[in-house]
Amino acid sequence: MTAYELLSMNALALKVMCDKSLNVSDIKYLDLYKEYTLMIKEGHKKTYIMQYLSDQYNISERMVYNVIEKLSSNVDL
Repeated sequence: MTAYELLSMNALALKVMCDKSLNVSDIKYLDLYKEYTLMIKEGHKKTYIMQYLSDQYNISERMVYNVIEKLSSNVDL
């Protein structure tokens, strides 16, 4: 498969990602977001969650907030 074929097969999804400022590298945060939603459902306070995820994924709390905001945004096709 060529790079052209890969891009053309996924053109719609990639265009939406580009329009919403999503990067392919954001895939590394999927587990973080899943853990965040689980902790919210369990009733943990956001301050605790942000601190916990920051320690767990070795990123700043500000970055955790940014990731949560980005992955929580609605994507209209």
